[in-house]
Amino acid sequence: MTGITRVGVIGAGAIGQAILEELRSRPDVEIAFVLVRNAGKRGDQGLAAGILISDAEEALRRPVDLVIEAAMPEIVARLAPVTLAGADFCAFSSTALADRATEDAVLEAAHASGRRFYVPHGAVLGLDGIGDGCGLIESVTITTIKSGKSLGVDPDAEGVLYEGSARGACHRFPRNVNVHAAVSLAGLGFDQTVSRIVAVPGQAEMMHQIEVTGPGLNWDLRISSRSLGGVTGAYTPRSAVGSVRRILGGEGISVI
Repeated sequence: MTGITRVGVIGAGAIGQAILEELRSRPDVEIAFVLVRNAGKRGDQGLAAGILISDAEEALRRPVDLVIEAAMPEIVARLAPVTLAGADFCAFSSTALADRATEDAVLEAAHASGRRFYVPHGAVLGLDGIGDGCGLIESVTITTIKSGKSLGVDPDAEGVLYEGSARGACHRFPRNVNVHAAVSLAGLGFDQTVSRIVAVPGQAEMMHQIEVTGPGLNWDLRISSRSLGGVTGAYTPRSAVGSVRRILGGEGISVI
């Protein structure tokens, strides 16, 4: 992207706040709107008057080059296809694409307009390798280990809560397994990727293990990040900022 990029942000939680801090620091970015559930209860967030809004229809009327979602899957399903008619869309709630109708609508809108739909890697690493190795990869399994509280179930829950397709995991834990969606989209798809969700009472860290096999390859990648108190780990906001920087582009040496 060149010149001034007009960016809209949906959500102002831990990830949204990290993204906003990055956007404020960039002279090549104009923040067009920040869409939140209740703007009246949030103050101005250090934004110019009228930027923080709760009206999605108003947000859609504002001209933007890029919309970044950091809220919830239903927002992606509702707003991404419409937004893609005139702007790129980056969705941190990538579990939304586990719904076939949403994925089809996003693909159709992006194809019609020539715009891009970005899926950030979020809390995990290695999606580039999974994507590049698609012709060789035979199996992908991703295991997530969190406390019941972080998974939105009984805090005392223990053991394997789910094992099956990533599509099913995304439907059952839509706010907790965006990494499973990202791994699926990079590799074998929602139905061929195996997901395991394991609850450990009192688990302070969010752990993800990605196992990939194929002819001549056997990968085992483990990632651990301390919970920030909800569904987000300590690494994810920094990861989000990195993804936004790569979308916006810049000068110098870039690793992609």
